[in-house]
Amino acid sequence: MARPWRVQFENAVYHIASRGNGRQNIFLNDHDRQDFLDLLGRASERFNLEIFSFCLMSNHYHLLLRTPDANLSPTIQWLNTTYAVRFKTRHHRSGHFFQGRFKSVLVEDEPHWQHLSFYLHLNPVRAGMVENPRQYEWSSYLDYIRSRSRFTWLCRETILSGLGMNQPTQRRNYRRKCLEVAKKPRKFWKDVRDAVIIGSTEFIERIKKQFSPAGREVEVTEYRKLARAKVNQDQELEKLARTLKIEVSQFRSRAGNFPFRLLAYHHLVEKCGMKQTEVADYFRVSIHAVSKGINRLKALAIKNKTMQKFVEMSNVQV
Repeated sequence: MARPWRVQFENAVYHIASRGNGRQNIFLNDHDRQDFLDLLGRASERFNLEIFSFCLMSNHYHLLLRTPDANLSPTIQWLNTTYAVRFKTRHHRSGHFFQGRFKSVLVEDEPHWQHLSFYLHLNPVRAGMVENPRQYEWSSYLDYIRSRSRFTWLCRETILSGLGMNQPTQRRNYRRKCLEVAKKPRKFWKDVRDAVIIGSTEFIERIKKQFSPAGREVEVTEYRKLARAKVNQDQELEKLARTLKIEVSQFRSRAGNFPFRLLAYHHLVEKCGMKQTEVADYFRVSIHAVSKGINRLKALAIKNKTMQKFVEMSNVQV
C-alpha cells in the first residue's frame, strides 16, 4: 500500500483536504458543520495552529493552515478521529468514515496562500451549489469580506494584509480578485487540485532533497508524482547507459540485447515514477508491452545472473 509523504517543519503552510469514505457525505446537516467548526477552533488552540481559511463541502472539507510546531499529522488525525466518532455516535453509523489518508499540499509563500484561499472559497461555486461565494455560509469567505469575523481563531489578516493599505480596501480587493479567479480556465483548477507542492522550482527541489522519504521512494505516491513531473527521459536513459556501459541506442533495440529495453521500461516506471502510458508513448509501443516487459525483467532477474548484475548496477529494485 502506498505511503503518504508528510513533509513537516516549523511554520509550514498546507492546503489540506479530507474526503468521506466512498465519497459518502461527512456533513448531513448544519449541526454537523457547526460541530466540525467547533472542533477546528479547539484544534487551533490545542495544536497551536494558524487557520487561514476553510470550506466545508458535502463529502469533504478543505483547510489552509500553518503549523508553527511542525505537527501536521497528529493535528489532522485528532481532528478527523474526533469528528468521526462524534458523527457516528450522533447518526448511529459504523465503519470507516474518512477515505484513507488526508491529502496535504505544501505551499511556499504568501502569493500562493492568497490564491489557495480563493480556490477554497470558490469550491461551492465550481460545484454549482451557489452562484456567488458570499451565498455559501460554510466557508470563511464571508469572514474575508465583512468587517468582523465569526471566528476568533481565523487568521484572515495574514491573507488580507497584502491587498491594500487599510481593512476596507483589503476586503474589497479580496472580493474582486476572488471573483476574477472564478473565471480561470479548467487547467488552473486541475493544477491546484493535483499539486503536491506549490512553489518555485528552487523550493520544490530543496524540499525533495531535504525530506526524501525513508525506505523505497516508489512506495510514496506523492513523491513519485513530484518526481514524474520533472523526468527527462533522454537524460535518464543516458545516465543509465553510462552506468551499464552500453550505448543508449541499445535501449531501443529489438534484437539480441532486447533485455536492455525491459530495463529501460522498469527504470522509467519504478525509479523515475513515470506512468506506463508515458513510457509506452516515449518508446512508441503499447501499454501492454511495457507492463509485460517489466514483468519479464523481474522473472529474468531471478533466473539470470547477468541480468541480476545489470539490475544491481542500475540501482533498480525488482
